[in-house]
Amino acid sequence: MSQPPVPPPLPGRPAQQPPPPQRAPQPHHPYQAAAPHPQNPYAQPSFAPPPHRRTPLVLGAVAAALAVLVTGTVLLLRGGDGSARSDGRTTGATASASPAPTPTGTDARELLRVDPPEAEGDTDFVQTYGTWLTPRHYASGAKDAVTGYDLTTGRLAWTVRLSGQLCGVSRDATSTGLVAVVFHATKDSRHSHCTRFAVVDVNKGAKVWEKPLTDDSVGLGLGLNVAISDTVAAAGWPGGSAARSTSTGTPVWNAPAAGCTQEEHLGGEQLLTLSFCESSAGPRFRFAQRDPRTGRATWKYEVPKARGAWLVSREPLVLGLLRNEDGLDADQLVTVSDDGRVRSTIDLGDDYVAGCAETGGCHATVVAGNTAYLGSDPHSFATGNRITAFDLTTGKARRDFPAPDESTLVPVRADGTALVAVQEAEPTTPARVLRLDPATGSSTTLLETRNDLSLNSTLHSMIRADARDPVLYDNGRLFLHQGSLLAAGNPEPLTLAFTTW
Repeated sequence: MSQPPVPPPLPGRPAQQPPPPQRAPQPHHPYQAAAPHPQNPYAQPSFAPPPHRRTPLVLGAVAAALAVLVTGTVLLLRGGDGSARSDGRTTGATASASPAPTPTGTDARELLRVDPPEAEGDTDFVQTYGTWLTPRHYASGAKDAVTGYDLTTGRLAWTVRLSGQLCGVSRDATSTGLVAVVFHATKDSRHSHCTRFAVVDVNKGAKVWEKPLTDDSVGLGLGLNVAISDTVAAAGWPGGSAARSTSTGTPVWNAPAAGCTQEEHLGGEQLLTLSFCESSAGPRFRFAQRDPRTGRATWKYEVPKARGAWLVSREPLVLGLLRNEDGLDADQLVTVSDDGRVRSTIDLGDDYVAGCAETGGCHATVVAGNTAYLGSDPHSFATGNRITAFDLTTGKARRDFPAPDESTLVPVRADGTALVAVQEAEPTTPARVLRLDPATGSSTTLLETRNDLSLNSTLHSMIRADARDPVLYDNGRLFLHQGSLLAAGNPEPLTLAFTTW
């Protein structure tokens, strides 16, 4: 099946933005061809200012553009579930990733450094999506592979080889350490499509199953979303959706739900789905569960007219919505009760960075119980930001945490009702991991890297709210990973990890 033509811009669609400094370019439109030889983003000066906001793909809801929406747009979502930590990573395999003993200090030493892969063939652009923690291993995407490293020694423990580059991966791991990945059929990523679908056990370092994606409209994987639950592994892309049994690879569904043109999925104990469907009021986003045996969708909530939608959290159900015509990120958070009623609304405007991405994921938003944490957009490269704790019951701000040293704070994950955040390194300031307590307003340092100009420059480029693979922290260990990078002449590591042990 050939790729459909690139549709014209939708009314109200934001113009394509340049790629973030020091990161490989990301395609804006799901059918816009990826550049085979992107310009080297690492040629820019160290400590280049971060992008003002990340540009997501959004959906217009005008009837005249419906045919375009069917073939050329992307749904946007992210979240956790009731049995998952609020950073979206499930319990079991990841909730206690570190064995005893526990860290006794805050000074961090380097645990793991993985150099970028060598350039090969006629392209040097490498996609290495995915980061996960298990009780024994740190696992991540690599060139044509998924790799695992020992948490104690930092040494390579196992490698699962793939037929080609990664196209998309599940953000979550299941309670038994299973992750879902979609990858190219061959190592020639410019000419082969993303038609291989697999589940990998990152506890054991073994492939559970590998099956084909038979709908060739998945193409090069632009706009691809991958998710996994204890029962279903699923992939969604512009114009298609497919799911298989997590344990056996048996097909569950091979198209979006009836009446819908496309959808994306959220992992956890149960798989959740955000679909774009026709309704009596016109095209609308719908939140649903699809039966893991039949694929039939049970609708839970229909989103009022919006240009973009993301699933931020499952319990409570929090949606990120894009209302403004010129918006570049979610500008509103909506909390929905079990009976489908709106509990609270938080208007973010352009003052906060929700970090909602083109392939699913509001990586800069963390939900802990009835509190949502977001970092502000300082609107100036000369000032620091702050993290605000919002009460999801009332929609009101509870407390602000200004960033130290005029730096940038990035939310990482929940720690009970508190937040773990990382402080971006600056030329004379090291990176730090902080615990922010909304009840007391206290800030506690959990980890601090050495204060070295060269290291600070590297960490500054790797710690970002808009990173596709966000920062991981667990029990005295900090993990940073680049989900896409240039292999040739790249001075930055693929993965960098620190430990306070």
